[in-house]
Amino acid sequence: MRPSSKRWLKSSSRYALAVLTKFAKLLSGGSSLTKLNDISKGERVVKSKTLQFYSANRNIGNYLPVLAIQQMLDQELDTWNIHKSPVDWEFVHKNYTQVIVGGAGLLHSVFEKFWVDLEKNCKLPIIIWGIGVCLPDNDQVKGVPKQVVQSVFARAKFANIRDELTRDFYELDPAISITACPTLVHIANNFKVEAKQSSGKKVLHSSHVDLEPTSTTPAIKQIIEAAGFTYSFTENIETEKYPLKKILNMYQESDYVVTTRLHGAIIAYAFKRPYIAISFDPKVAAFNKLYGGGLCISSVDELKAGLLSDQFKAPSEYEKEIKRVRDFGKLVAPTITSSN
Repeated sequence: MRPSSKRWLKSSSRYALAVLTKFAKLLSGGSSLTKLNDISKGERVVKSKTLQFYSANRNIGNYLPVLAIQQMLDQELDTWNIHKSPVDWEFVHKNYTQVIVGGAGLLHSVFEKFWVDLEKNCKLPIIIWGIGVCLPDNDQVKGVPKQVVQSVFARAKFANIRDELTRDFYELDPAISITACPTLVHIANNFKVEAKQSSGKKVLHSSHVDLEPTSTTPAIKQIIEAAGFTYSFTENIETEKYPLKKILNMYQESDYVVTTRLHGAIIAYAFKRPYIAISFDPKVAAFNKLYGGGLCISSVDELKAGLLSDQFKAPSEYEKEIKRVRDFGKLVAPTITSSN
């Protein structure tokens, strides 16, 4: 056999193996995407006695606090995607002893139907954990109705929110537990967290495509590169090409973060990376005001000056804040353990 024929056979074998591997992966349901035992769809297999309500649209800011909460409880919880409303309360009441709502921006107005359903029909103890309001500049309706939220919080066994904005918007108990997002714990548990010792030039742009005006995205890239930095980009949306860990690695490898996403700032903070947050939703400014670790600006026009100053490189109180997140977890954990 000629050498060229051998090479062709070898190449064909590799191609066939790659195709078969991909086909087998599809058949087995194998995927690099985040997997939760979501009982709101498909076959229901109950694995826990506590049900966790969450939002899923492949935005990693929705998954990270959910994973962190489960890690703090040291168990995998069944989940229900709150986009699937109404909830099957007959099934929930039969199989679970309590529910957790959180974390992430579950008080966005798009979830009004879920909160009304929860307030009216849930008969189980409720734990609210790591959630916050979303008030995008381009939204006509602002948040879930106040009366519904206040009613659910009044019934909650434990309640924890991520910022003062949420407390004040809903006129909640002034003494309510407020901590940084549970995301900090997931990252600390799975990555080496340390500030970079030398000033580098890698800037990650974490973009919220629904909030950034179309012209803003290329403008941000141009400003970053013109200031002498190396530019990279993420939408914080998990895909097969960019699963959760790969996106988080992008944050870890960066020197600085420019973000229009709240979770862009949260993840940067969790990795001790200085950030500049461009706010198209007051929740972004609320995070920066409460936890620091970066700079919040209100316009892309301010980005160049921000990058050329050292204002956004101010140290944060990360150690104190992650301890407060873990302390709330320690408060809740014994009640979950005893009920399972």
